[in-house]
Amino acid sequence: MRSINHLVSAFDRILQRDITISCNKKIIRKGSFILYTIKDYVISIIIKTPTSNKSYDIYYPFNVEVHDDMIELDYTLASIQREKRTNTIELDSSTCNKFLDKKLYIKF
Repeated sequence: MRSINHLVSAFDRILQRDITISCNKKIIRKGSFILYTIKDYVISIIIKTPTSNKSYDIYYPFNVEVHDDMIELDYTLASIQREKRTNTIELDSSTCNKFLDKKLYIKF
């Protein structure tokens, strides 16, 4: 797990750049990265699109990896689970966060 300071420095590095937010090879948002705020466990991102400014809220991830051309936000349960156990609780991802057990990519 990377610290919040690592995520803040990565977001500061991509301000005013064109980004693409995708999950499972599906593009969620596209535009210029204008502003972000981190409050409690929610990251609010404002993206400038050709028509208007869009706000997008995502939860703070379990793990963050910063690469040369993208930021990977990891919401997979394997990243917080040390070993596979048979007595773990099965979660229905349709009732929880839509990124649960997935990875979100911010490409720039």
